[in-house]
This record gives sequence, structure tokens and C-alpha cells, in this order.
Amino acid sequence: MNDDRTHGLRFSPLAADDETTVVQWLRLLDDSAGDVPGAAPPCAVDMRGSLRFPPPATKLEDWVVRHDGSDGQDGRVVGALRLALPDGADVARVDQLLVAPGLRRRGIGRALYERAAGIAAGHGRSALAATVVEALPGGPARDAGPAVFAAAVGASRASGPAGVHQWLDLGAHDPLAAGVPEVPEGYSLVTWGTITPDEYAVRVSVLEQSLGDKAFDEEQEVGTSYAREFETMRVGRGRRAYHTGVVHGASGRLAGYTSVSKTTGNPEYALQGMTVVHRAHRGHRLGRLLKLANLEYVLRHEPGVRLVETANAEDNSAMIAVNAAMGFVPYERWVSWTGLVGSGG
Repeated sequence: MNDDRTHGLRFSPLAADDETTVVQWLRLLDDSAGDVPGAAPPCAVDMRGSLRFPPPATKLEDWVVRHDGSDGQDGRVVGALRLALPDGADVARVDQLLVAPGLRRRGIGRALYERAAGIAAGHGRSALAATVVEALPGGPARDAGPAVFAAAVGASRASGPAGVHQWLDLGAHDPLAAGVPEVPEGYSLVTWGTITPDEYAVRVSVLEQSLGDKAFDEEQEVGTSYAREFETMRVGRGRRAYHTGVVHGASGRLAGYTSVSKTTGNPEYALQGMTVVHRAHRGHRLGRLLKLANLEYVLRHEPGVRLVETANAEDNSAMIAVNAAMGFVPYERWVSWTGLVGSGG
């Protein structure tokens, strides 16, 4: 195994077939679940699958760290790192940097960050990026420690818009009480599950990657690779997905769609993912229609769902307003931090 000892710690790549280490890593995830109160608990099936099935066009580097044994520790996993390396990007993304709750503020987190910087440099990346949870005015309190840590290792808070994380509690608010709105004339709704039908797969790829801003006559036949790669990741991680799309009758084109997904292990939780309407079809309240119709579709198949989470850039006022009308409540802000590789070493 490619082990390395640094700062009295032993770093090892996390491999999906190393069952002993995977079990300890999952325990660390469980132990750290309270870092963001109210977040969905980690799903073991989902996390195991993530070790084999990365997101589209992305390489993942997963590492764990143990004490080397000289201080009386038993060699258990005390920290973990996940670094995402999107194809063609200059930045490596820190998706996970965890230290066991009882062992924090002892230098393990900094050692993990230094390891992340070294991996990023080895892949030709110039910077590390990470998302830090911050409290919203009037929202629940959030630990300021991650932002303090990011500043301490030389990272800087991004100047661009943050993300707003929102939750819908179906036990407290029923957005379907008045039913699903009527479909505007000239459009029709279609639904599908985890696997996109062939007739929509190209359009889903284009809409997702362009956020609906590419003109119809500018679209290239990009193929279905993005949609199919995303589906491979979902299936490999044991996730289920539910989609509702809107078709423009005159052109026969998919004008927009929305997606909700679920992990295997959290029956009460669902994730509201992408909602996109092509720019030529905006102004008809199709985003609201899609979300409500899809929520009805989800609940027919997943009646145990009680909590739905979503996130949007805070300058996406239109979609945040749609969410608020459905009963979504903002809970926290997701802020990007960036550090130059080597700046924190």
C-alpha cells in the first residue's frame, strides 16, 4: 500500500476494497455528522459507492490518516480527505476534510490540507477550493471554526455570490395543498426515473451544461455522455432519481426539466437538484410548475419523504422566490474559499 508518514501521522489512499479502512472511514463520517446540525445523515451505501463512481469528468483522490502508533493510539482512522479534480480545471476542490471530533486542533487538519495541496500540485493545479458553511442572519447558529481554519491555512473568502441552502419540511408546509398548476397551452409534461429516455438524453445534457442559456441554433450534438455518466454515478451510489420535463409542442423539444434524488439509507430525506428552463421558454412560470409536478411524482413513489433540501446561488432571486413560495426555508450560506497551492504550507 502507498503509505506515507508525515508529522507523526500515517497517510494512506482510501480504496473501496479495503473493508477495514472503509468501515473506519464510515464511522468517522457518522461521528462528524453533527458538524452541520440538521444535515441529512451520511448514507453508507451512497458513500461506499462514491469510492468507485465519481462525478462526470472528475477524478477523486480519497485519503485517510492514522496516528503512527508512537503516541499510544491504536492506528484507527482519525482524519479523511477527498480531493475532486475536474477535467481541464486549474483548481482542485476539497470535498471532504474531516478530523475526528475528539482530536481537533492538534494539527491533523493542517496536515490534511498540506496533503491536499501536494496532491493538487502533482496534478498541475494552481489552487484549492472548498465550500464553508456560514450562518445566515437570523438563521441557526453555525460553527465558525471552518472559516477560521480556512483563513489560517492561507485561503481567502471568494468575492462572488454564495449559495443559499434551503430546507422544505413537508410536515410543516404542504406546497401541493392547492394542487399542481395547469400546464400552459403549447406545452406538456413528461416524467422519468433514474435513467433518462434516449429521446431526451441529449437535451438534458445540453440544458444541464449550459444552464439553458445556449441558443437552439448554437447547440451542438454533444451526445448523451454527460447525462449517462451522471446516471452511472447515481446507480453506482445506490441513488434513485425522479424527473419531470416540459416539452414544447410546436418544436417537440424538451424545454426544461427538474430532478429530485434520494439515497438508499435516508427514507425521509430528498435532494432537489437541477431545475432548468431554456431561455426561449422563460416567463411562463415553468420552473414552479416543474418543481410542484415533480414533487407530486416523488411522493407517489417515495411517500416517506418529509424533508427536501436544495441550494441556489444567492443572486438567483427568481429560483429562490419559487422555493420560498413552496415553503423552503433558508438555513445557511455556502461560501467558497480559495487558497493558492503552497500558500498554507
